Amino acid sequence: MKMFPRRLLAALAATPGLALAAGPQGDYRWRVVRNGTAIGTHDVTFTQRGEDRVAVSDVSVTPRVMGIVVYRFEHRYTEITRGGRFVSVASRQNRNGRIVEVEAVARPDGVAIRGTEGERLLPPGAAPLSWWEPQRFGGAVPIFGTTTGKLMDLRWSREARSGGGTRWRVAGEVDAVLDFDVAGRWIGYSVVGDDGSTVSYEAAG
Repeated sequence: MKMFPRRLLAALAATPGLALAAGPQGDYRWRVVRNGTAIGTHDVTFTQRGEDRVAVSDVSVTPRVMGIVVYRFEHRYTEITRGGRFVSVASRQNRNGRIVEVEAVARPDGVAIRGTEGERLLPPGAAPLSWWEPQRFGGAVPIFGTTTGKLMDLRWSREARSGGGTRWRVAGEVDAVLDFDVAGRWIGYSVVGDDGSTVSYEAAG
């Protein structure tokens, strides 16, 4: 049952040593909505630990039919940046009981990945696909998926939003639209699933 887009799951791309500007602070609380029905949540929280900014992304999708959960998707990952630079990420995905774990650490010679598909070394400057980090979009850095540890094939376009801010469109392994306000804060998201349905985010407070 395609209750959540497979290509988004592979995701929910380079300048070596690129320092990425830190985006605006503030947590995110989203409702995940499919065909007008809320099916889950996505929370992103930030804490500062000395020089490190720690972002914890927590997705929980549990659509129900007649009150019974018919699908379960959970994805939690913790990403550390320092001075805007990607430092490390640890990801754990539970998809209907199938667990996938990926860890990545930035090193001088590249980004070392360890996961269920083995180990690999990505180019220096590579970073995960974290939707709240628009400075990584548009091919600024090589992007890898936090559920695969592999570089992603993504094509980006950028346009101005009516009333201010920026809209990013991405196609390829993920087909999505992301909106950011004039301060660079993430304010909207929608993605087309493999079954043609649209999954979107609504602010939950």
